[in-house]
Amino acid sequence: MNATMNATQNASESKSGIDTNLAAAALAIALVALITALGQLLQQYFATADGYRRCQKSVMGGYARKTRLRWRWREFRFETLYTVPEIFLVGHGAPDRENQVILAGNATAREKSMVPLGYIEETSDTSPKLDRTYQAVHPDSKELRAKREQMVVKGLRSNGVFQNELACWVPLLHWIHESSKIALTEEHCPVPSSMPLQGLPPRVRLPAVTLRELSWDFQPPDVVRPLAKTTLFDIAVIARRMGMKWKDFRPSDGILRAEGHSHTITSTTVRSLGIVLQYSFTAQGHRLRRTEGNLRRAVPGSLLSEQEEIYIPNAKSDRLGCGVVRSAAALSLPDFSVSTQSEIITALSFLDDTGISSRALTQILKENPEYHFRVADIVAFTAAPVRSRGSSLVQVPAPSDNVHGVTTSLMGRVSFRQCIEQYIMENPGKVGPLSRSALGLCNEIRSKYPAWDYMTPQTVHGNQWVVTRDVAYLDFLHEHCLEITTKFAKMEEETSLRYHNLLGVHIRMAMFCEEGETSPLRSWGTDYVSDIKGYFKVLPQIVKEMLNTVHVGEEIDEETVFDAWI
Repeated sequence: MNATMNATQNASESKSGIDTNLAAAALAIALVALITALGQLLQQYFATADGYRRCQKSVMGGYARKTRLRWRWREFRFETLYTVPEIFLVGHGAPDRENQVILAGNATAREKSMVPLGYIEETSDTSPKLDRTYQAVHPDSKELRAKREQMVVKGLRSNGVFQNELACWVPLLHWIHESSKIALTEEHCPVPSSMPLQGLPPRVRLPAVTLRELSWDFQPPDVVRPLAKTTLFDIAVIARRMGMKWKDFRPSDGILRAEGHSHTITSTTVRSLGIVLQYSFTAQGHRLRRTEGNLRRAVPGSLLSEQEEIYIPNAKSDRLGCGVVRSAAALSLPDFSVSTQSEIITALSFLDDTGISSRALTQILKENPEYHFRVADIVAFTAAPVRSRGSSLVQVPAPSDNVHGVTTSLMGRVSFRQCIEQYIMENPGKVGPLSRSALGLCNEIRSKYPAWDYMTPQTVHGNQWVVTRDVAYLDFLHEHCLEITTKFAKMEEETSLRYHNLLGVHIRMAMFCEEGETSPLRSWGTDYVSDIKGYFKVLPQIVKEMLNTVHVGEEIDEETVFDAWI
């Protein structure tokens, strides 16, 4: 009987254990099902956050830290909020913005703009050794260019092309930092690592960003990556400063294309947005530099490559790059544009109010539509100095297709000095004290700074490509340029002789003279020596024409007019 009771008890305990195991298994399965259901539910809710996966680090870099979700109770879903930069120019007339971050290339600016130096690393030293002959002609430019080409963003493939998943404005911000840093260094405005982000050195304009939080709800379906924001003027100037040239610039048609120094910008039109730009960095310059080094070792002679472009970072330089010439205020001249031939015709009608010069250029363009008027001289005769005192930078963006002229040529300067000497020797009684002072100034510059008219094989056959010059030399010229402008302003106060009239007469009778720089003879090439000699040949006619512009009864002799022309 006891055995039977024990067996029954054991069977009951065994059945209870089985029931417990089954209950535990059922509970586990229920928990798994609950967790799965909760996971699916959460997944469904998180799936309502449209665009969240497109705002991650692989797409936005450091800006992914600002991506967040916001729950909308009324719609019972998540909304994706992401942060992108708005790129603009600030300083030297451009207003500051709240919470702006200046893209100056220093550590603080990189950290605040979320493009830290950690994104870049030095590549192996595969660039060729510097050619000291080239370096002597182009001071500092090749070293800066080689240094810039050695900087490659981390995460690039071996061929140096950015990964396609990355939003294009991330590498763009990096290269804006680099170009600004180089320009400030050459401008002698070095930026410390802890530079205040709200302040700028005087007379300097730099790119900056502000951070804007946007909702993916307003993103058009055609756009798959977050878009930064900028204006057409700002990106046009920034691209030019980075060394790109606008191959096609038709914003009214939605067509924009710029390229140069391994940078490329193209455009497309998106419905409901307008023009959308795509930036890419190809690193072709670095590969071309290696090829150039290999060819230099194998082939004698020189090779043509992209010249370094480091432009003066201020508003005057930016305006010139857009073809706008802001005349010196003391000379009472109008502002004008020279980016196209039609604009040059309009500018000539302002500078020479007789209309003869504008009609002459119109006729030339009818006979030869491919002709491009040389604008360097009228820019030099009208614009105030673009550089700032203490700066070694001398580069400004080309305002037009033909930026040659006697004022930009060493041959022109040498010929001008020699013609003054000869004229004074042959006509001592027709020369005033200001002309002799101008010749003395030329000789002083020549003695202090031999490079002013020192002839080399490069300068005989064409203009030098120069990025920087000696600061003392530039400051010397800067001061005398302002001094001469002041003398003209004083002369206009004391007499009826007007610089505007003198410039118009010079353009009409010297620049458009027979066999001059606008004649068919010059279509085969420039001859600055002949141009200067032609100026002095028609000088008596210029003096006679200027005497007809003064007030009746006012005594102004030929010496005064000649001094003013010189």
